[in-house]
Amino acid sequence: MEDISEYFDKVLNFLSFRARSEYEIDFYMLRKGWTEEIKETIKNKLKQLKLIDDEDFARQWISSRSNSRPAGKSQVKYELIKKGIGKEIINKLLTEERTTVTEELLAEKLCRKKLERLKNLPLRGKREKLFGLLSRRGFSSETAVEAIDKLLKRE
Repeated sequence: MEDISEYFDKVLNFLSFRARSEYEIDFYMLRKGWTEEIKETIKNKLKQLKLIDDEDFARQWISSRSNSRPAGKSQVKYELIKKGIGKEIINKLLTEERTTVTEELLAEKLCRKKLERLKNLPLRGKREKLFGLLSRRGFSSETAVEAIDKLLKRE
């Protein structure tokens, strides 16, 4: 068997930028054209070192999407599915991490940032722009309407 340390170093470098799902690591190794034996050896070693954990990865992803660039449940779910996370893990974590109140607060936070740029628009224009923004970011219609109404009443 080949010395896998060189391959392992490349995977560690790939992981150094951000956490990755098992699917992303598999895809990386597939693109590199590595043999099945090398891929399995590396994955086993990563699992032993607890560097592959899809549930932890999903939890971190949800947290970052709540803090840095807010997105609604449906957007986060879509992103995690693209990253190869199982639907049961996604549903479990979104239920734990994202309550209705949390969704509304995130929607309000996003609207507040955008509202300053929309100050010259009429009320209807503001509503439309904010609703579009929240819809594109995966927030439900109900959450979007609640957040927009709450913010515009304060103005």
